[in-house]
Amino acid sequence: MKLVAPAILLVCVAGLALSGCSGDPQDDYCEAVEAHQAALSEVAASEDAGAVFDALDDYEQLAELAPRDIADDWAAVVEPLRTLEDVLAAHDVDPSTYTADEPPAGLAADAREEIEAAARAVGSPGTVEAMTEVEQHALDVCGTPLSR
Repeated sequence: MKLVAPAILLVCVAGLALSGCSGDPQDDYCEAVEAHQAALSEVAASEDAGAVFDALDDYEQLAELAPRDIADDWAAVVEPLRTLEDVLAAHDVDPSTYTADEPPAGLAADAREEIEAAARAVGSPGTVEAMTEVEQHALDVCGTPLSR
């Protein structure tokens, strides 16, 4: 009988420790939105066309924490951006200076086509709609915008 009381106490303490460590996923996501807001605000205010790639790590972290109801939208935002970043890097093109009207000298036609296709995916209605959804979700559910 004397061993039962300490065992029950141990189980209770372990249960409290575990429940204290696992927060509500929605709360965790909203805390992350707030934590990333300053960095995302800087990117949103930037006039540098390549600044959006500075937000990718923040976007990916938010996507990892995103509740199920917004996870697909986050994927629809992150994947095309990551693809464009990878395509630009593969062709050694600076996203801050690239323009379709004046591509870098010596850029092969197939590389230009690949970059343009990836850029169209980023600007597609589906990607734009997904970004609108994640922004609205942050505002509606978390009470804070992704950027100010």
